[in-house]
Amino acid sequence: MFGSRKYLDIPQGTIGYHEIGHGAAVVLIHGVACNGSAWRAVAPALADQWRCIAPDFPMGSHSPAVPDADLSLPGQAEIVVGVLDALGLDRAVVVGNGYGADIAQIVAARHPDRVAALVLVASNVDDSYHWTAKSLVALAKLPGAEAMTRRLLPHRAFQRLPITYGWVTKRPIPDSIMAEYVGPAVHDRAIRRDLHRFLREVTPEHLARASAHVRRFERPALVVSPDEDKLFPREAARKLAADLPLGEFATIADSYAWVPEDQPAELVRLLREFLATAVRSGTTNHP
Repeated sequence: MFGSRKYLDIPQGTIGYHEIGHGAAVVLIHGVACNGSAWRAVAPALADQWRCIAPDFPMGSHSPAVPDADLSLPGQAEIVVGVLDALGLDRAVVVGNGYGADIAQIVAARHPDRVAALVLVASNVDDSYHWTAKSLVALAKLPGAEAMTRRLLPHRAFQRLPITYGWVTKRPIPDSIMAEYVGPAVHDRAIRRDLHRFLREVTPEHLARASAHVRRFERPALVVSPDEDKLFPREAARKLAADLPLGEFATIADSYAWVPEDQPAELVRLLREFLATAVRSGTTNHP
């Protein structure tokens, strides 16, 4: 069991989150148009040794809306810091998937003292910017985009298109979880506005500006690339791992970008091995 959703008040607004386990803290950052439930098969499997915290970042599957928050990638990175502050954590292992990995890189670049170790799963690197992101950003800027989202997002055929969920998960997401991912944006106009604000702010420049700082991150780091990822650049990820002072690189078979959905057991195995090393290096701490 993942546990019931809790809520935190941080400077950007009220943020939902799941929390399970005990030990040193691990903050799990999901990608766009999903929420902390993306980690439902990962966090419980780590909970015997780790305090896993999976916030609902305001990227379209969250509630309540945060109309006054900066929803750019750097703004999302500040939400990570806000969560750490609200939970009384000096630092945590930061794990990101998809655009969550971009956010994790920006946290490591801007606030390296708050990151005990870094895990990037299917990440953009430097100024990479895949075509589905470009398409979503362009669509979000069209007149009537919010109404189009409300009409189309509930339909399974639309959900499995390459520009939605079809190229981030190899297998369809379970219906109950899919309803949790799309429901907030379908039923709440303020959430749709948050989603489109986030999409309109997606730009490769934010991550490019952080890249040099990320490469100076001097704590353990793991870069994971799914073998069948259609979106995020594998060779660039491999090079990033090589550039990081304490970087490691790993691949996961039979998975698209959202490894927590496609191959959670294999991701848990990699995380257990990596986190055990991070503990031995003395870089993680308890709150």
